[in-house]
Amino acid sequence: MPKRSIWMLLPLGLVVTVGLLPTLGAQTASPRSVDDVEVDPWNSLPLRGLDYEGVESTPAPRRDLSGIWDATGDRTDSPPPGIQHNGAYEHRAVLPGNTRPPGGQADERNIQNPLPFTPLGEAKLKTHRPTGQGVRSVPAVLGDDSANICDPPGFPRMALSEFRNLEIVQLPDHLLILNQNFRTWRTVWTDGRELQTDPEPRWYGYSVGEWVDDYTFVVQTVGLTEKTWLDNQGRPHSGDLRVEERFHRVDNDHVELTMTIDDPTMYTERWQGLSRFPLRRQPRGFDIREMYCAPSDVAAYEEDFGDSAVPSNQ
Repeated sequence: MPKRSIWMLLPLGLVVTVGLLPTLGAQTASPRSVDDVEVDPWNSLPLRGLDYEGVESTPAPRRDLSGIWDATGDRTDSPPPGIQHNGAYEHRAVLPGNTRPPGGQADERNIQNPLPFTPLGEAKLKTHRPTGQGVRSVPAVLGDDSANICDPPGFPRMALSEFRNLEIVQLPDHLLILNQNFRTWRTVWTDGRELQTDPEPRWYGYSVGEWVDDYTFVVQTVGLTEKTWLDNQGRPHSGDLRVEERFHRVDNDHVELTMTIDDPTMYTERWQGLSRFPLRRQPRGFDIREMYCAPSDVAAYEEDFGDSAVPSNQ
């Protein structure tokens, strides 16, 4: 071909290439991430299943749990899995096929997934009068749940009853877990210190953590006050309670949490309150709304509705 013909073809080639650029760009565009999803700038609502359509998660960063995580599930969940009125998610105090039998039921050995109580644990359980749902629930005015008068729920109940949003902040020598419920925080030390052998009891205990691999962070917590229950159904614990949390980061937007209860005084074996429980990352700029128990609000509720909640045969 003459040289002149080759040069005449060059402009045509440029036109074709430029015309293809939008298509090529579309093929190589970055996938939509969680951070591309818009949320309310104040008092943000957690994302739900439909909000994640088209979102492609990237691989997880190494040894990093930073971010805001949500446990309330999809729009179709009712109640959401993080709101565990019937007790610990893996051991809910409900009968097969019936979440709240008429009149309640004092013996929970026939629930769907009963717990391995010691004799002392079962005796202690019977002294607690939980409210709400579950096989042992009583009307609110007859209950003895200290959370109903705005005592701190404590740990691990905060994760086994009203598990909503939490924010994890990593610092050089410790990790902070900030919870929406009661606007509380926990300090998990990562500086290599040992747990106390005879700790002064705390509502949220003493915690140390370590990375066991690049994507799994394990927390041990002791020193939890016996004033608290383990969940909304009055499951007891002693001062010997030790709680293990295992945070496994699946990818950039998903964490699985397993929580194991170890209290040989109240239970004959270790048991899991959460097993690979899913947490999902929320977009940057997510604003966690306040969630407090206000004694004045409780008093107003009791004044308006307390008497009417008492059964006529009481």
